[in-house]
Amino acid sequence: MKPSDLALKSHRVTVRMTGPMLANLRRLAGTDRRIGEEIRNAIRLYLDDKGQITGSRRYFTGVFRDEVRLLRRELSWHLTLITILLAEMLSILIRNSLDMDEQSAKAFSAGGILKIAEERLVESGWKVRMRIDAATDDAELEEQRQKDKVS
Repeated sequence: MKPSDLALKSHRVTVRMTGPMLANLRRLAGTDRRIGEEIRNAIRLYLDDKGQITGSRRYFTGVFRDEVRLLRRELSWHLTLITILLAEMLSILIRNSLDMDEQSAKAFSAGGILKIAEERLVESGWKVRMRIDAATDDAELEEQRQKDKVS
């Protein structure tokens, strides 16, 4: 243990325990010098676990934000996959159900259908709405962070 670590440990707490508990602690620590370290590690793990259960608003907000981001990423990936599969199926269905020349058939490839869909989304302002939503989400998140710092 470094001298700087010792300086951080300025509070002393006394704990009463049963004989079997002390025997287990000594067996786990190996030497009497490591007993304090093992107790600190046990308390640290216990408090970390309690933090997940009863966590503060800041802890909950951070974990919730991370989970929502992960879910959004997964949802985006799955929606992209479904969109590509749907475009592939539609292109096969359209090409096989309609009589058309080779040039028109190329327009109904999966890539062509996706390009048409993307153009329609841009025309409808979808990308602009997504940017506004993202900016709003970021602003609300920053506002919540500021509230957590004050609390």
